[in-house]
Amino acid sequence: MGPHLAIVGMGSRGLGLLERLVSMCLAEPFDITVHLVDPQDPGPGFHRADQPDYLLLNTVCAQLTAFADPDMVTGPAPIPGPSLYDWCVERDLRLQDDGCTIRPGTGRAVQPNDFLPRRLLSEYLVWAAEQIIAAAPEQMRLIRHQAAAVGLLPVADREQVVLDNGTSLVVDRVFLTVGHHTLHVPQRQDSGPATITCPYPLPESVESVRPGERVVVLGMGLTAMDVIASLTLGRGGRHVTDESGESRYLPSGREPQIILASRNGLPYRSRPVLNPGRVRCEPLVLTPARVQELRETRPGGRLNFAEDVVPLLEAEAELAYYRTCLALDTGDADTARREFVELVRALGADKLLTQARERFGPSPVRGLLSGAAMAPSSWATYQDYVDWFVARIADDLKEARSGLGVSPLKEALEVLRDHRDVLRAVVDPPGLDDESVNDFFGDFVGLVNRTVIGPQLERASELLALIEAGVVRPAPGGHTTLRRSTDGDAAWTLESTTLAAAQRLEVDRVVLAHLQEPAADDAEGTLLGGLVKAGRLRTLRYRGTSTPGLDVTREGRAVDGAGAVQERIFLLGPHTEGSSYYNHYVPSPGAPSRALRDAELALRTALSAFAPF
Repeated sequence: MGPHLAIVGMGSRGLGLLERLVSMCLAEPFDITVHLVDPQDPGPGFHRADQPDYLLLNTVCAQLTAFADPDMVTGPAPIPGPSLYDWCVERDLRLQDDGCTIRPGTGRAVQPNDFLPRRLLSEYLVWAAEQIIAAAPEQMRLIRHQAAAVGLLPVADREQVVLDNGTSLVVDRVFLTVGHHTLHVPQRQDSGPATITCPYPLPESVESVRPGERVVVLGMGLTAMDVIASLTLGRGGRHVTDESGESRYLPSGREPQIILASRNGLPYRSRPVLNPGRVRCEPLVLTPARVQELRETRPGGRLNFAEDVVPLLEAEAELAYYRTCLALDTGDADTARREFVELVRALGADKLLTQARERFGPSPVRGLLSGAAMAPSSWATYQDYVDWFVARIADDLKEARSGLGVSPLKEALEVLRDHRDVLRAVVDPPGLDDESVNDFFGDFVGLVNRTVIGPQLERASELLALIEAGVVRPAPGGHTTLRRSTDGDAAWTLESTTLAAAQRLEVDRVVLAHLQEPAADDAEGTLLGGLVKAGRLRTLRYRGTSTPGLDVTREGRAVDGAGAVQERIFLLGPHTEGSSYYNHYVPSPGAPSRALRDAELALRTALSAFAPF
């Protein structure tokens, strides 16, 4: 009957794994039984179909797909299917005047660069899962279990998956692809009603916030924008475009008073427009070959991020900036790209950058990672900070609207996103030294999120309109202190630490608007938490780091508490962040997909004793 395999968690990562397995079996048929374990329908995972349309994806619809093409994978790709954009076009789904609501038949046509409602991705993934399951050959027996896995026990040379419906199944290999596993578990509210500790699901999590209530939203990223949208658009407010093309907010009167705060007080940069014909350039100095050369100089091959990688990454950003300046100067982006490749080879990056600075002037990204390009550390008054905050968003919004291929600044910053595969090679085993693991997954990942994984540019425009309307106000600078009030009616007080003229605000409620799951060893009542407690898995904190990701090999095999590789347990997805890098995404068509290639590698490893590959 062939091997039995279980996929525990059938969200987008589990669906990608299934697509690779079905494709492999179509290309080289072999007997296999696959158990799909998830209490929900396969496909959507954390993407809920009942979310309101104002909760948007942060990736444009043309860059999301559940189907592999030959550019995305190394293995076969026999199951054709549309991207999210093509799927919407096929159904004549159209965007309404509010910029977020989608309906069939009326409104403007969906464009490839549109950020669409998350509920559409949910519907698309459910549909795609049905197509992928229907494509499975007769040699592949698919058995669905609409239940949650609560335990995993060794049984001789196999694994017993214990389900919450009282049943269990015994398999040869288990893939744990449970994604954001703790977000499906009800959160404890230890701090009382004055604090909302988990921002999801929205808008339900903020329904208790009353109109006019003073609310601090902690965080300025995508989750914070979701919370603000739920407290404004979700309360009946509307954004309209005035004669100048700028957004203006019309309140409903049901909004709270929102104070937007973060640790450093820096607003996130907006996602830029992707101009037609823009080509992502290959790295010039931070190359896989250079990473391997550097490994050979380090004990155990573990890189030091600050010394080995940061200088090369900063050089890449500056080179991208000046390459775009040259392209704009000559009107020929392709020639500029080729010229920089040749000049780096002939002169070296340092000499080329010196020449470019002399020709085009200093770049705004020099010292991007070493702190030289950071914001002011203090302001004289609260109004000075507000003015700086608004100007920073407005300036970045202008660059975002110019977009990739036109804005030298956005091209330079996009290096942090374009070169993710090289950065993954930096993190992949043997990876980084212990000090660098904390630096990379702490300050660096935070900077990447703030710089290139920020909100849609429409959200930035809306934020400026909300500030203008008095619905949202920034906190008093960066590094504010938040304390429980000891007197008066307010539950909390927010005080400045970076203003010469001290500012204090009283607030009624705090919303923790950032998506940060606990480490598996802190996640009581979850499958992964139980496996760590039992010693069958371990997190990277065993090395003394603060990175909470689970320890896995490059092939995706789990590593147990004693350091032994588990031959039958494989892990893919966000809970392996730390052993690998940037696992929180759905694959994009037409470009190599690390998620799907990792799935291929894990499957070939897991099934090498059973399958013809």
